[in-house]
Amino acid sequence: MPIAETPETLVMGMPQLVSPSVAVARVWAILERDDFNFAEIAEAIGQDPALTARLLKIVNSAFYNLPVRIETITRAVGLVGADTLYSLALTTSVIHSFRKIPTCLVNMNDFWLNSLYCGVISRLLAKEASVLHSERLFVAGLLHRIGALIIYLRLPDKAREILLAAAGDDRLIPGLEKDRLGFTYAEIGAELAKAWKLPEALQEAIRWHLEPELAETHRLEASLLYLANRLKTVALLGFPADDVIRAIPDEVAVTTRLDEGQIMKVMALASEQFSETAAVFMPGVYLQH
Repeated sequence: MPIAETPETLVMGMPQLVSPSVAVARVWAILERDDFNFAEIAEAIGQDPALTARLLKIVNSAFYNLPVRIETITRAVGLVGADTLYSLALTTSVIHSFRKIPTCLVNMNDFWLNSLYCGVISRLLAKEASVLHSERLFVAGLLHRIGALIIYLRLPDKAREILLAAAGDDRLIPGLEKDRLGFTYAEIGAELAKAWKLPEALQEAIRWHLEPELAETHRLEASLLYLANRLKTVALLGFPADDVIRAIPDEVAVTTRLDEGQIMKVMALASEQFSETAAVFMPGVYLQH
């Protein structure tokens, strides 16, 4: 009788994805020390010219809207923070890692654009909620469905059954995964975030964004990601914004303390910022869309 898969075994069974690029791994090793300096981080990132170029492009884009142009990674670390730069470096690397998923299961262009929209909304909601380091919520939004890709790669037959049963309604997928696999994509995503040594707030936001009321230490982040995941359907699937807002659970509304006016403001800003952000973070994907 075959041993049942778990989120842990699925993630550990793909070491090529669990292990980040050499440059990103070096940055994490430096961050684990108490006595690191920005020059060391810049040197580690500088070993990967493509990664260096992507990060400088992000820092100099409207995503940060800095008043001066940043020419070096050392300066970038000083402005956005070492942890944030690590998360951004990992994220841009991850986008290039998943290339062998059957197109019959997922369109990767649509997957990343969908995830990007969630990231844009998450970041804007975090700003409205006065969360420090709102870029972390952008990363959480961008990676919130990353566990689904592991299911597609490791359990393609089960994934196909789940997608057929959902019949195009993504809202049904977590329940179907729980019934047929015993866990959801969110649980796998949290295991990946843990393996990648992302901050605990990101791990928990990804793990509990489907059930934010169960989050213990980072309920606000999980609630904001839950809300962003719901609100992205407004723009991507054309659902009425009012319907989505009315369906927000009381626990999420109390935790985030965001009113309808703030949420509508975020949706308007997200619509304005999406194209520009996509062009910066994933130009190849965006141009193919």
